[in-house]
Amino acid sequence: MTTRRRGTRAALVLVTIGALTLAGCGGDDDPASKKSDLEVVVNPDESSVEGVAVPERRFFAADSPWNTRIDGAGVDDRSAQMIGLARERVGVVQRNGTEELVTQRRIVNDGVYINTERWTTAVVAGGQPTKLVCRQIVCGDGADTTTLSIPSDVDPDPRYDGWFTVFDVSKPIAYDLWRARREDDDTISYNFMRQWDLDGPGFQPPQSVSARGSGLPLFAGLIRPKELEAGLINHALAISVPGPAQSVFVEPASSTDGNGRVNSLPEGARIRLKANVNVARPTDPKTGKPIRMTPQQQRMSDAIVAALRTYGAIVVDRAAVPTLYAQRDVTSDMIAGNELAGLHLDDFEVVELGGKHRFTPGSSAPPSASSSPSPSASASTKDN
Repeated sequence: MTTRRRGTRAALVLVTIGALTLAGCGGDDDPASKKSDLEVVVNPDESSVEGVAVPERRFFAADSPWNTRIDGAGVDDRSAQMIGLARERVGVVQRNGTEELVTQRRIVNDGVYINTERWTTAVVAGGQPTKLVCRQIVCGDGADTTTLSIPSDVDPDPRYDGWFTVFDVSKPIAYDLWRARREDDDTISYNFMRQWDLDGPGFQPPQSVSARGSGLPLFAGLIRPKELEAGLINHALAISVPGPAQSVFVEPASSTDGNGRVNSLPEGARIRLKANVNVARPTDPKTGKPIRMTPQQQRMSDAIVAALRTYGAIVVDRAAVPTLYAQRDVTSDMIAGNELAGLHLDDFEVVELGGKHRFTPGSSAPPSASSSPSPSASASTKDN
């Protein structure tokens, strides 16, 4: 199905509010404060069919890995080795003139890219009551969720695994959909759903899957428009790398779709930008000259860099190049995606890892999720 043309940007800014609340979060890193300040009930008028705004505050509990700083945490002894192996991309190609498939490994030297349209998620709330239909027997958390309010002019994009996040404005809950699409009768069909408590920890028990290969939320770690406008991001970002470790993961990941070497950087690992790294201006690949950025672009870039130094990034998936994620549809006219191309994986270090888990699908995962395949971001993630 071809995705319908989406509405104007004004209609798509569905997770912003006029009064920004990011700066007033002092003390949220105190583990004694278990509940976030998120208020999802923003429009109790159920008759409204327009998109409803959701505050751009930090999701999940204050002591969630997504909300805790790591600028003072120790560096893992194997940091350099894991970062080096994470640059190795594994692919399968057909040998010339034959039908034989061979494994090909190459080192990715590309800088960090920011997805704004492809391979990132739309976040919606409010709108028309929309019927949800699961296309398979195993539906995750979809058995008891058959209708959600979804704006009629924002659709999942089936070309990129149909990632789609829907906020329930009546309670602090969000739903991630995998392989979702809007059908001709305006229902939303999907292959898998995971429900997230917005006041919870932001991750699941080991061996649990989600719409992401790592078992983590699609919307966690997104770069959002009001954060860019304010020049302030006070949460960890989500990052994908070319060669995350296969078979093993660390919390907060609860599964993995890694296809790199076993001793590579595992999904769930937290990495941060080294304190002594000066971010080089990105260069035009055709001319080799530095790309000129507007003062606003530079300010947005500085905000992302500051977040990478203080809160770091959590490895959530695999991708063709090191990739960060901005909210789909509402950030593409704010950032081009290549603002951080001067940063490379070698500019990061791995924070001390917790215990590793070996991923054994079906061993202890919820029955509804154990047989659901994990999505892959192994196709090109560049937003161009």
